[in-house]
Amino acid sequence: MVLITILSISFVQSYAQKGMFFQVSVNPGITMGGKYELPEDVTLSELEWTAMKKKGTFGLDAGLTYGYNFSNTLGVSIGLLYSKQGQAYKDYTWTIGKDNATWKRSVNLNYLKVPIQFRFVSNPEKSISFTASLGIYLGFLLGYKDENRVSATDGSSATLIAKGKTYTQTFGSDSESAAFVNGKPYKSMDFGGMIGVGIQFKLSKKLSLPIGLNYQIGFVDVKNQSCQYTLSGSDKTQLFWQNSDNNSPNATSSYHNSSLELNVGLLIKI
Repeated sequence: MVLITILSISFVQSYAQKGMFFQVSVNPGITMGGKYELPEDVTLSELEWTAMKKKGTFGLDAGLTYGYNFSNTLGVSIGLLYSKQGQAYKDYTWTIGKDNATWKRSVNLNYLKVPIQFRFVSNPEKSISFTASLGIYLGFLLGYKDENRVSATDGSSATLIAKGKTYTQTFGSDSESAAFVNGKPYKSMDFGGMIGVGIQFKLSKKLSLPIGLNYQIGFVDVKNQSCQYTLSGSDKTQLFWQNSDNNSPNATSSYHNSSLELNVGLLIKI
């Protein structure tokens, strides 16, 4: 009888946290993407290429997560997050005679993400507990902007912007738009993995404040290598990731999303 009583008490304690929860999260961080190459010297007939250096780029995940704890330490969750991904690059400069030309580049990708995670909390009854999570995500592209700007000391300039369904090329004061063929430059879906660690502060019986680090890595190359465009007034199509001589290494290099984020949320037990 004593043994049964002890086992009953242990069972109740071990499942004290069983049940549903919501979590509101805002996760700022650093986002990273693929490389982009430019010719080292545009005056050469046979081009040699070098990758533009990357620079720190702000990223963000924010949204709601719904979960279920099937024990006091283990649970599973599914979420709906707005995600800002992308990569900014350091300026690349050529010297051509007495003039300089500088290339500026940035990529912005916005997704609606659905993360599915397994979650662990060391001891939710304590005021501070250790947390860990592991899972996958599926991302749906909401919008993108691929922007290149070139300016020279002689006053000439060029802007190449792909956004939505159009690709706009501006040289000086002349501008023309192109229609995409075979999809947009970036694929409509992304898929990847995520892992996180942190601590959880118990504010009350129903409220907790989780804080931690979260790393995400995309398994999918999100570049659409077959994307083409047709300039207005022309029947000729060109590959977006190629140059006019069809020898750009950007045509075959991959672009995988990744990010390192600070996870801050408010967890509400139901």
